[in-house]
Amino acid sequence: MKKKIITIITLLAILTITLAYLIMNRPASHATVYVDPHIIGRPVDQDFTISVTVSRVVDLYGWSFKLRWNSTILEVVNVTEGTFLRNGGSTFFDPKINNTAGHILVVATLIPNIPGSEIPGVSGNGTLATIQFHVKEDGACDLILYDTLLANSAEQSITHIVFNGHFNSTS
Repeated sequence: MKKKIITIITLLAILTITLAYLIMNRPASHATVYVDPHIIGRPVDQDFTISVTVSRVVDLYGWSFKLRWNSTILEVVNVTEGTFLRNGGSTFFDPKINNTAGHILVVATLIPNIPGSEIPGVSGNGTLATIQFHVKEDGACDLILYDTLLANSAEQSITHIVFNGHFNSTS
């Protein structure tokens, strides 16, 4: 009987240690940058808006991304800054649109109130930018995020996952 109790206690100890190891060494959930909505459809001569959104980010101080699309089908009408980074203070926001090539470059960063002072980044989920498109022609194309960069207040890159979007014209 005593041998059985020792065996059970030993097995429980091994199980507890294994569980603690698995919990401590599980992969961290990465920040995500994605096109929202993921799939969108509109008829020719209509406008639609997508957001480039971030989730599960910690200490975001600045970001940039490029977005590519088929310029025969779509053109960008406007790019506006989302509210997420502005929750941390004043920001610098700079969108550059190239409708001929079918891509944009968008950059944003927090601006310290006092030069040389450190301010923390923003954490959580939210909209980085909103992009308004106009549908020029029938067709379908991907809305591809690339060269994405998230940076923290120590000017270090934040590991993240990227999810693209897709557009289909509708009749």
